[in-house]
Amino acid sequence: MHALVLCRPGTCDTLRPADLPTPEPGPGQVRVEVEACGLNPSDYQRAAYGIPGWEWPVMLGPYVVGLVDAVGEDVTHIRPGQRVAYHGDIRERGGFAEYRRWSAACASARATPC
Repeated sequence: MHALVLCRPGTCDTLRPADLPTPEPGPGQVRVEVEACGLNPSDYQRAAYGIPGWEWPVMLGPYVVGLVDAVGEDVTHIRPGQRVAYHGDIRERGGFAEYRRWSAACASARATPC
């Protein structure tokens, strides 16, 4: 899948295109085909300084809206084809990619933040 990644701490203009494996949802997870992704000031800070324990490259953009295209085991409240929104954990990879895997508990069809 195509993604926009940061390879080391720096400004947002150092983001680069990359090809990454398409994530597969595990138990309790969904895979979302990203339609829109947002940034906030914390993304600029994370880009500039990084976060201890990050695995590089990283993707910014914790706010994601898209369509669920696959669900993992034990996911019953969300189905493929549903539009979802979520605010991700800033310590995890964001949504600057074609697809994003996330906890089904955080991906709400009613846009409830997690």
